[in-house]
Amino acid sequence: MPAVVSCGSPTICGGSRLDALVLVSTTPGWPFAYPMPAASLLLMAAAGSMRREVALRRRVENALSVRGGEPQPGLADHLVELQRSRPTAPGAWRAQAAAGARYVGLLRQRRIRARTLVLQGAADTVVDPRNGRLLAGRIPGAQLVVFPDLGHPLFWQEPDGFADVVTTFLLASPETSDSSPAAAPGSHGPRRPVWPRHVSDDRRHARG
Repeated sequence: MPAVVSCGSPTICGGSRLDALVLVSTTPGWPFAYPMPAASLLLMAAAGSMRREVALRRRVENALSVRGGEPQPGLADHLVELQRSRPTAPGAWRAQAAAGARYVGLLRQRRIRARTLVLQGAADTVVDPRNGRLLAGRIPGAQLVVFPDLGHPLFWQEPDGFADVVTTFLLASPETSDSSPAAAPGSHGPRRPVWPRHVSDDRRHARG
């Protein structure tokens, strides 16, 4: 059974019932991880004094890592409207962000035995992007794919690229997914997977 965990704790997925695991925009947790970026910490501290609509907009733009313009026109508006349609209890966002910032993972990720793909946006301002390499290095045989220009919700920012990478990984057999990916349509013999052009494929197994 495969599983995709977005922005959550990877340590819950170490059971033998999983044969494939995709971890998106997450962290190995304290004390062996990079802390939450300053932009998100400052926003957490200031959100309580903002009007609800202003705070919602700021949270979305921060997650998207919008700097000097929105690369996906209308996406921020869409996500703001989506969250308006599904209101949460006051303080829920701050509680979730605080829980993520204080999460203690130790080195439990080393117990994960499922085939694992770690996806990370290099422009993430919610989870320090360097945590992607740390996390992949602590899971035996894990693969790391970095989306250079994307933020925390990379599956919203580049849904087709996200789907391509995840589908390629999940459809690969355990014998070929790590070192000899299945041939792409129209090619002959094993070759590297055809990732979207903006994706960096890092198959080195760093030691965290």
